[in-house]
Amino acid sequence: MIRLLVLASLLLARPLLAAPAPIDFDTARGAREVGMGGTFRELGIGANSADGNPAAMALFQAFQLEFAGGYDWKAKGWYAAGWARDSTNQELSGAYSLHFISNDYGAGNVGQWAHSLSLATRVGDRVAFGIGGRWLIQSTPKINAASLNLGVSILIIPQLTLGFAAYNLIDTHHPELARSFEVGFGLLLGPVRLATEVRSDLGRGPLHPIWNSGVEVFLGRSFALRGGWEWREPVQQNFVTAGVGFVFDNSGLDIGWRHGLAGAGDLLVGGLRIQMQ
Repeated sequence: MIRLLVLASLLLARPLLAAPAPIDFDTARGAREVGMGGTFRELGIGANSADGNPAAMALFQAFQLEFAGGYDWKAKGWYAAGWARDSTNQELSGAYSLHFISNDYGAGNVGQWAHSLSLATRVGDRVAFGIGGRWLIQSTPKINAASLNLGVSILIIPQLTLGFAAYNLIDTHHPELARSFEVGFGLLLGPVRLATEVRSDLGRGPLHPIWNSGVEVFLGRSFALRGGWEWREPVQQNFVTAGVGFVFDNSGLDIGWRHGLAGAGDLLVGGLRIQMQ
């Protein structure tokens, strides 16, 4: 009986002992994506396609601007980001993003500037190929490195997209630009959108996948509810997410929240989306 009580105490105490992870490039997403469990890389529906599978944006024509800012009061980190995307030309689509990320480690703040640029082209009505680059500048320890992303997206049916991507193919010897390979899909069923993505490095020992899954449900034309789940196997961290969205003609306001089940942080994000075309 005593052993059972001790074991139960340790399990209950674990969330108090877990340290929140600092905000990184993969955390600094738009509010809509945070609310949907971090899924966005294979959807191709937002301006933040610049940060995901570079091919996905070519499947859907749009001219978009997005802005977001987030704060994690447990990790004591914050970020601001902006994205621009133009996929109105079927032959060549482009997207760009700029992030500033700040983390407080007690002894001082560490700042990161991250740039992403993606280009894509559509072959026929259902297949797109893309190439992208990521440039990371960090103050301490000093980093000034760039890498390469590649992707292919397939429109299986008008409601279902399937994507494959490879990130950071140039080995910079920085864990902040670690190589990974991804597969994911997005499914639209009336007012409901489902998405799942999984990525991991390959050929370098055991798999350490990161899973992102999310759902978005529109209640009418102007209001959306979102939820999701994220599992980071490399650091053994679970997250649940929730969010809401408000749509006004060609713009939208979003709020996303990500909660770490083992004390891995509480991130709150607000965002603005503008659809120009």
